[in-house]
Amino acid sequence: MIRETKYLLSWPVVFALIAAAPASLSAQERDSIPSDVRVGILYQPAFRPGIAMPAVSAPEGLEELADSVRTIILRDFDYSDRLQPLERGADMPQQGPVNYALWDELGAVWLLIGVIEGSADAPILRLSLHDVVFKLVQDVRAFDLRPLAHPDGRMAIHRAADQVMEWATNSPGIAATRIAYVGPGRGGSEIFTVDSDGFGARPITNDSSIALSPAWAPSGDRLAFMSYRRSDPAILELDLAHGTSRVLVDLPGMDMTPTYSPDGSSLAFGAYVDGRTEIYVYDLLRGCCPERVTFARFANSLSPTFAPDSRRIAFNSDRLGQLHIFVSSIGDSSPELLTPYIYDRSVHNAAPDWSPQGDRIVFHGWVANVPQLFTVAPNGRGLRQLTQVGRNEDPSWAIDGRHVVFHSTRAGTAGLWVLDVVTGRVRKLVGGFDVRLPDWSGRIDSPSRSGERSSDSVNDNNQ
Repeated sequence: MIRETKYLLSWPVVFALIAAAPASLSAQERDSIPSDVRVGILYQPAFRPGIAMPAVSAPEGLEELADSVRTIILRDFDYSDRLQPLERGADMPQQGPVNYALWDELGAVWLLIGVIEGSADAPILRLSLHDVVFKLVQDVRAFDLRPLAHPDGRMAIHRAADQVMEWATNSPGIAATRIAYVGPGRGGSEIFTVDSDGFGARPITNDSSIALSPAWAPSGDRLAFMSYRRSDPAILELDLAHGTSRVLVDLPGMDMTPTYSPDGSSLAFGAYVDGRTEIYVYDLLRGCCPERVTFARFANSLSPTFAPDSRRIAFNSDRLGQLHIFVSSIGDSSPELLTPYIYDRSVHNAAPDWSPQGDRIVFHGWVANVPQLFTVAPNGRGLRQLTQVGRNEDPSWAIDGRHVVFHSTRAGTAGLWVLDVVTGRVRKLVGGFDVRLPDWSGRIDSPSRSGERSSDSVNDNNQ
């Protein structure tokens, strides 16, 4: 247990602040979303065009890679919730002209043909996507791969899958992304990453200390997080390519819940000062000048999240005596209430995350003393409940604005889960009661941004 000092809070208090849960409220008082506000779980069936992918052809010695390529790509299509992989047709011949009529009978809207060329050290995947309905080739492209044992091996295949997804749907794929989260460590907790399909979970810090609230930089090559490594809780930035870190923000008191602006120019965070928390914005371009942007006497403001335009933030605050979500322009000291307020009714709404599309903000709110996920428009309209089974909290959007990763105790087991907010489909990502506070990255474009240095100690090069 960490001893409390003037600026150093105990481990349970840290979590209470990050969740922004008022410690003085009883379980009965934390009744969350008012019962007379009409919200409901509303999902709609979505048509998923069928996509067929015959076995990937490959020269001798690359057959195992070919099988893995097909398996990974079809799984990526399935997890996209936009395309329906077809089981039939894996053994269909690929030589000669494409028999569009036959593929149409098998239910395919799209046909993806893959061929591996090159050598074992430098394989190349050539993909051609066919529109079965209109009987034409949609696109053809070659992708540089890596051997499966290479640190970038699976991510290179995910990038190819995302390109096909964009050809077929005109929407960004989420396969070549990662989720950062907090997991158990020898000194308390460490930061981990995992691929979007649940493979490759690895620690990326090894500090034997307490690390919390990871946040991806828009470039995908850095992570900010709260750390107790230097005793005084500060915000560190981890360079994933080199496995080194530096102190980014260290104000007097405790600094926490960092988030990067989408344009990469700023970092918003909560700072514990004068007995409460307030939101500050740090200028990343100049590397200085933390500026306070919230002002609430005797109240806490925490967990900022930027709008896609980088000019507005949403955050949770108990300035009304209840924990609510607010929206404010940077520099505007008069934030607007986003979640419903009813006099003499206690609520608990926290952990907002603004969709990359800008149209929705996801957060968790208490219902009958249990946290559930909700979304709401930035103008406060269209409040919608997303979950109802188990405890569900700390959501984070994927870059497609359709999927959310969150911590849940559903299905009798705790862990991180992924929800498709259109159809309601959920899948488990990582199991464990101690995995929490996930943050979904943007596209991981190159090996230098893959966060592969899992066995390296993270060195502080900014003492």
